[in-house]
Amino acid sequence: GQYSVDDIFRQERDGNLLISMEKDLNADINIRGLIGHNANERRFEQTTIIGNGIIARGIDRITNTGSQLMRRDYGEIQRFQGVFADISLSYRDWAFVNVVGRNDWSSTLPEDNRSFFYPGVSVSAVLSEAITLPSIFNFAKVRAGITKVGNEAGPYDTQTPFFINSQYTNLQFPFSTPNGSFNIANQGSVLGSPTLKPEFTTEYEIGFETSLLNNKIGLDVTYYNRQSTDQIINVTVPSTTGFQERITNVGQVDNYGWEIGVDLTPVELSNGFKWNIYGAFTRNRNEVVDIGDAEQIIVGGFSSGGLSIVQRPGLPFGQLLGTDFQRDEEGNILVNPVTGKPFENNELQIIGDPNPDFTLGVTNTFSWKGLSLSVLIDWTEGGDIWSLSADQTFSRGILDDPLNTDRVPRVGLGFLGDGAGNALLDESGNKIPNRALTTANDWVFFNGWAAGGVDWQSVYDATVIRIREVSLTYNIPTTILDKTPFGSAKVSFSGRNLWFNAVHFPDALNFDPEVSGLGAGDTSGAYRGFDFMGVPTTRRYGVNLSVTF
Repeated sequence: GQYSVDDIFRQERDGNLLISMEKDLNADINIRGLIGHNANERRFEQTTIIGNGIIARGIDRITNTGSQLMRRDYGEIQRFQGVFADISLSYRDWAFVNVVGRNDWSSTLPEDNRSFFYPGVSVSAVLSEAITLPSIFNFAKVRAGITKVGNEAGPYDTQTPFFINSQYTNLQFPFSTPNGSFNIANQGSVLGSPTLKPEFTTEYEIGFETSLLNNKIGLDVTYYNRQSTDQIINVTVPSTTGFQERITNVGQVDNYGWEIGVDLTPVELSNGFKWNIYGAFTRNRNEVVDIGDAEQIIVGGFSSGGLSIVQRPGLPFGQLLGTDFQRDEEGNILVNPVTGKPFENNELQIIGDPNPDFTLGVTNTFSWKGLSLSVLIDWTEGGDIWSLSADQTFSRGILDDPLNTDRVPRVGLGFLGDGAGNALLDESGNKIPNRALTTANDWVFFNGWAAGGVDWQSVYDATVIRIREVSLTYNIPTTILDKTPFGSAKVSFSGRNLWFNAVHFPDALNFDPEVSGLGAGDTSGAYRGFDFMGVPTTRRYGVNLSVTF
């Protein structure tokens, strides 16, 4: 057997100094100011020792193993300091101007680029206080702003450090240690950049907020345009360089879209029953505007030189790049007239866009006499995922699906081709439809029509509808608490991820598109659009008691 000791240490120390002031300049104008200083330090350390060959069962000690190996001994530290200011002016409590600015100094950037400044300004006006609106309006406000935000690099991204690997044996080096094993230092596979710059995001925003009909209808609409420049990413490089990736600043990516919030109270009765609906709609579009001199940048992937994520100017962020069939100018699949199987394109193609068309969340809340029932339903429309789960279960014949289990010869779609990307024509100049029967074995394997062939076959629309959360809360009446030390008390029962339906995935797969990227743990977005046999999502149930004194 094997015994391991994994020691993980994380520490963050943060200090803030804040100085605030407020003054009425005259009867109409008020000014508020805040200046401050922020210092932050983050440490991470991890040591892992593996003991092989347990000597005596039941003694859980690393020394109760025949040999020990230091598998990991890693540490990192990063610091930054910042000074900032926030100044607000208000006129008669209906017109507001806010100016902010911050300058940071980061230890993770080269000395010449370590200092970076980012400002912002916003204006807003409460129309319902400034002018007389129709009686249906309870509140109305407009706002606009421009904000720039800076971001530092990760620890040691400016360097290409060496890593010490322990206890190598039987290696043909020009030297050896007396016991035949030794430690070696390997240079990392990611090439650092000594000229890194901070990355910046500049956002332009305009919005409108209102409530109507005694606050039974609320509306909050925002349009934004966000430009990210000098993004710090890992870029795949040819193996002939001696590295797998390099860290660099890359061009510009634009994001723009709408965020709409709607708050409705369709029912409110005299007996205390109330039904509230809140919906949040988001529609984002993005575009890679500039990546420097390169035609494209590979920023991650599933296999070397194959299925990957690519950035190309003029296309949305994070396109899926992989193998596809040969197609004619209309996008029809071209088929080998001899074998009845599709031709594979010799060049990798864009096979999917992981960015959703929109997301919508709707919360229904029913309350009555201390009881409150809340149901949150989410809807994500569109976005593509390449699924290894579907690829493997289909190609191995283990998915309980009629298209997968009925192993009968079939005819694939498309037209006959010449193998060079051109459709064959009949005597009348028309394309010749494919009518060749393909055996079940050839359909699945050997670059056939189904999963197990080209990557495009395992790309699915990631549309999903789910019951995100259901909660039932009871506020205990204060009359019951009068003789207790509690001021208030409530108990709630909740369930999360209770049901979902990925409408475009095979029903038998029971796949949850939220398990994308490197399983459920990838939150960076770098591998969005990939399912690498991720761990299935789970239902969660909880009970909560909350009291005040």
